[in-house]
Amino acid sequence: MLSPSRSPGRFARRSRQRGAVGIGLILLMISMVLFLAMAVDTGRLYMEKRKLQKQADLAALSLGRSACYIDGINNKDALETLVKQNLAANGFDTSASNPTIEFGAAQITGNQWQFEPASTAVKSAGRVTISKTVPGSLISQLYNPNDVTLSASAAVYKRMSVGFGVGSRTIDVDLTNSVLGAALGGSLSVVSYQGLADTKVRLGGLLSALNDMGLLAVDLTAGTLDEVLDTQLTIAQFIEANILAVSDYAVLDADVLPALHQLESMPEVSALYLTLSDIIKLAAGANEEMNDEIRRAALASQIALFDLVSGAIYAANKDNFLLIPNLAVDLGVAGLVVALKVTEPPQFTMGVLPASAEDGFVTSVTTSQVELKLKATLLGGGLDLGVLVLNVGTIGVSAEVAKAETRLLDANGCQFSGGNGMTMAFATKPSVALLKVGDGGPPNDATDFGDVSQPIRIGAYVNILLGTVPVEIDISANVPVSASDFIEHSNTVDPMLELPQLVGSVSPPIGTTLSDTLNNIELDAELNVANLGLLNGVLNIVLGLLTNTVLPLVASLLNSLLLSVLDPLLSQVLGIQVGTADVFVTSIDVDGGGLIQ
Repeated sequence: MLSPSRSPGRFARRSRQRGAVGIGLILLMISMVLFLAMAVDTGRLYMEKRKLQKQADLAALSLGRSACYIDGINNKDALETLVKQNLAANGFDTSASNPTIEFGAAQITGNQWQFEPASTAVKSAGRVTISKTVPGSLISQLYNPNDVTLSASAAVYKRMSVGFGVGSRTIDVDLTNSVLGAALGGSLSVVSYQGLADTKVRLGGLLSALNDMGLLAVDLTAGTLDEVLDTQLTIAQFIEANILAVSDYAVLDADVLPALHQLESMPEVSALYLTLSDIIKLAAGANEEMNDEIRRAALASQIALFDLVSGAIYAANKDNFLLIPNLAVDLGVAGLVVALKVTEPPQFTMGVLPASAEDGFVTSVTTSQVELKLKATLLGGGLDLGVLVLNVGTIGVSAEVAKAETRLLDANGCQFSGGNGMTMAFATKPSVALLKVGDGGPPNDATDFGDVSQPIRIGAYVNILLGTVPVEIDISANVPVSASDFIEHSNTVDPMLELPQLVGSVSPPIGTTLSDTLNNIELDAELNVANLGLLNGVLNIVLGLLTNTVLPLVASLLNSLLLSVLDPLLSQVLGIQVGTADVFVTSIDVDGGGLIQ
């Protein structure tokens, strides 16, 4: 009799269960292997992707490190070569998969950087995209090879703006007081203008102050920058806005605010008007994207406070001659009267690098274009030369002074720590002066400057045995006219040193300074005798006196007028150096350089 616990059916069921456990264990082990392979594949692909992204990042960063800005138009080929060299140096096989290098514009939209590779006049951003084909799965390669292509991209953006100027940085306090005082209808006694020259005003801060004062033609947040610059305001309002703008952020020299307040208190400050666009010009871009770049750079740019305020005063007076009968400085010239008219005030133009290929240069800055009339008394008390007695006469000088202009062309070798700084390329046209020397008008009339197209006239008489013979002496001047054109030059700027930095003085091959002009002026005297019976011997004596005495006297006075009056007025008040142009850099701002995508 069989035992119930050992029935054949029950034993068979146990045997079958032992087989099921074995199969389950095998399936579990296969699953674990598959999950492990998947984990290995996922990690491997992740590491490949990460390595690829690192290579793309380094390649994109090389675009920004190569120079002061990215120029994806003019330097496209060189930048692409640089990217490929960087990829090869970091282990990427450029022969197996060619990288894609795009250049375009970049802007922030919705708090995120957006790269736009579409056609644009300025391409200051670059994007590098690389790809690599790798096995999709290590296990599948045993029976069904399956490859996948990984890709990575990185973008970088970099531009720069440079503040630069042309002209003299020297400021003569007495001459400046005389000119600005005449323009503002009073007498100035500003201790120093150097503090104003050393203080920079950010254009965005100035416009914000004007907006807070409710003076802008359109609201700063609603209108375009061009519409904002159409604002008309008084000199008093302009000075007050500058006081607010610099007080917000600048550490001011002790003389700055007193000088501004004294200018603000002058009689004519509320009667003189200017339009902001008279002195602040925006460079014209090839398209709207270029204009957007320029506007952003304009708002961030800085201008010397002295240049801004004095330029505004000249702009407000540009339709009038400023009569300055008595300069507040002893220049050793008798009966001196000066009339000054700034026909075109200095202009502060905003731009950025890179520039568009259509423009050929990023922007330019200019000095004033002026007309000057000078009048001085000849022989204030007369001059007795024995045979020849000279009476009072006047000498007049008319000067039409063309503006100097400098253009920033390029900047290379952007090094902000150590090294030799950066090399900047400019094209500069020095100022020239069209001079006329002639009759200065009545000696005692400060408002009549005569007619310089007529010769200098000196009344005189000749002593002879039979009495005196009235004569008239005409002295004509032949003043050479020199021309000037743009001269390209390169200069080094070290951003680690204090700005502004003088980066070059530019002169044409043949000197055209005022002293050069003076050395080439030819004076010629003509004696007009009423009595033709004058003895030939006496006539020869008189002609000798004219040649040896009178002409040197006139030449000496002309020398004083040009070098002691005209030159300081131009260079030390208006910042214009005739025949020579000093170029200086006031600020360097580099925007970007890091990864944006």
